[in-house]
Amino acid sequence: PGYVVCPSGATVVLALSSVQRTPNGDRSTQTVIFPTQTSTSYVEMTPKKDMTLRAFTLCLQVATELSGEREIILFAYGKRDDELNVWREQNRGISLYLGESSNGVTFKVPDPGALHTHLCLTWDSTTGASTLFMNGRRSLTKVYKKGHTIPAGGKVILGQDPDNIEKMEAGFDANQSLVGEIFDVNLWDFVLSDSDILDLYSGKKVQRGNIFDWETTNLRVSGNTLVLKHQV
Repeated sequence: PGYVVCPSGATVVLALSSVQRTPNGDRSTQTVIFPTQTSTSYVEMTPKKDMTLRAFTLCLQVATELSGEREIILFAYGKRDDELNVWREQNRGISLYLGESSNGVTFKVPDPGALHTHLCLTWDSTTGASTLFMNGRRSLTKVYKKGHTIPAGGKVILGQDPDNIEKMEAGFDANQSLVGEIFDVNLWDFVLSDSDILDLYSGKKVQRGNIFDWETTNLRVSGNTLVLKHQV
């Protein structure tokens, strides 16, 4: 039918490709919608390989009308602790946290709004270089967590901040949940070039994520979550 509705309290695993071809050759992609603020709605993504990371590029597209009202979790990977989290801060800016829930690196950029915003974050442990790209435009580079290694063995969640990944059944903090739309979430275990990120934003074909590839990643959908398909 082109959409999946996950009833409150239920869990649905979507094992089909997130990007498919229509009969006339057009591409369609899945987009995840969190329509209301809840403590139970989220999507779990299954990585293609071990997530021990000493460098990465994370890209996603997001839209939300919670402009400046509160902080919003955009991407969360954790075990007992937060290992790789991306936040839209309440006081403006996009922040990256590695192995901690405070003292992350913040990029003072405009808030994502109702129109789709393409975000990419890159990080390299060797130098600590961390950079944000918004709609293909590159920020200044900041130095963060030089020498750090992101450990494997956790879970990746969209829509909620799992303070303790082992106690997800207890629910989350609704005041940190994403209300809006998110899709095209891709993760590489290396730093993409500036030109590749610009090409990705422009819709050109680049090497797909080798940790998460939105075209093939399985999505485990829980709570009041809607999954739609739209042409790209």
